[in-house]
Amino acid sequence: MLSPREGASPDMSSVAATIAKARQGIIGLFCLFGLFYFIQGVNETATGLVNQPFLSLLERWGSTPGEITSFVALLGVPWCLKPVFGLVSDFVRFAGYRRKSYLIATSAATSACFLGLYLLPLSAGSRHLLLIGLFVPTLAVTFADVVLDALIIELGHPRGITGRLQSVRWGASYAAMILTGHLGGKLCEAGHQRMAFLICGGLAAVGFFLSVLMVREPRQVVVEEDLPELKAALLESLRSPTVIVTGLFLFAWHFNPFTQSVLYLHVKNTMNFSRGMAEAAYGNSMSMLAIGSILACVCYGVYCRRVPMRWMAPASIAIGIVSNLLYYMLVGPKSLDAVSLAVGFTYMTANMIQCDLAARACPVHAAGTVFGLFMALCNVSTLLSVWLGGRLYQWAVEQHGGVYAFQMMLLVGSGCIAASWLVARRLPRELLGKAA
Repeated sequence: MLSPREGASPDMSSVAATIAKARQGIIGLFCLFGLFYFIQGVNETATGLVNQPFLSLLERWGSTPGEITSFVALLGVPWCLKPVFGLVSDFVRFAGYRRKSYLIATSAATSACFLGLYLLPLSAGSRHLLLIGLFVPTLAVTFADVVLDALIIELGHPRGITGRLQSVRWGASYAAMILTGHLGGKLCEAGHQRMAFLICGGLAAVGFFLSVLMVREPRQVVVEEDLPELKAALLESLRSPTVIVTGLFLFAWHFNPFTQSVLYLHVKNTMNFSRGMAEAAYGNSMSMLAIGSILACVCYGVYCRRVPMRWMAPASIAIGIVSNLLYYMLVGPKSLDAVSLAVGFTYMTANMIQCDLAARACPVHAAGTVFGLFMALCNVSTLLSVWLGGRLYQWAVEQHGGVYAFQMMLLVGSGCIAASWLVARRLPRELLGKAA
């Protein structure tokens, strides 16, 4: 904390006190967002603590690679509804609040569903029950993510810290992955997959109390006469070239048929792990991926305000391709952790650029809706590529074997990322010149 120097003029003391107060406020934002995103990172079904346990359960129940990737794709559907959640959060007050009430409700729903899955018996005939029990928390976590993203833009834009808040957001999420990757592997190896549901339910309850006690937002009443003006401003934003081209670029970049599901099946079925060690090895690799991602987030927080976006946006394409091709160095069990660390750093660097670009393209008055639209486009693209990737991988395994199938998916994914350059070259210059 800064303090005024002795002998300084009253004006200088006032300025120093203002700066110190502003910095305290920014640090407080970093801490609060970090806590929320850490909890969300643990509870997210796609990459959180329950991901490997439910994949392990499905495989133990005899599901095929196509069935597993379809299950994963269905769980990703709520992430495609982000624009709807953004509209609700931006324009529909719940108990007088735009953000706080939704954080409270989604935390409660997440906790209740995960605890319910822990208490209910699960067997090979419980696939539909497992899908429903995971779908509702995914829906709730997605809604909460939209609310938090909107808060980042609303609070970060005026302070010029959207890039640093994005680095906190992703750093906290991947800090959670360090825990969940290692713990998820241990739980699967020991056959205690359902314990993951209990842990996630408890953490969601912590998020509930954080929402009640730490989120401060004045109650607001929407004046009916203001709604047409808000609607017109939103429609104007959605029609702007900046929003349209940014959305197309994000969609193109995220269409990558090489997915974590493909990597999991390759590690489990193709690599030469000793009996019972593949689950733990995959879990540890996810922790290494998270460590590399955190390093990328820290670095991005340092250089994001110094490196122009006109350089970073095209660089994210090259870095994304490198992230895929690094898996060619996966030649045996001992290389898994090292490759995962390098992939985590490169992929997260590219992803941070994408998220920062999306945040800069959002109008503050409709932050939840437009950013939600951007993230929905990313998620729709990812879901389509997961579905396609699962089918291509299963076909290639049946025709040519696991090693050929894995390498083919790396090339296909890299080619898809490279194609996003066709859209990136049309990004507006005024967007690429904006400060973080």
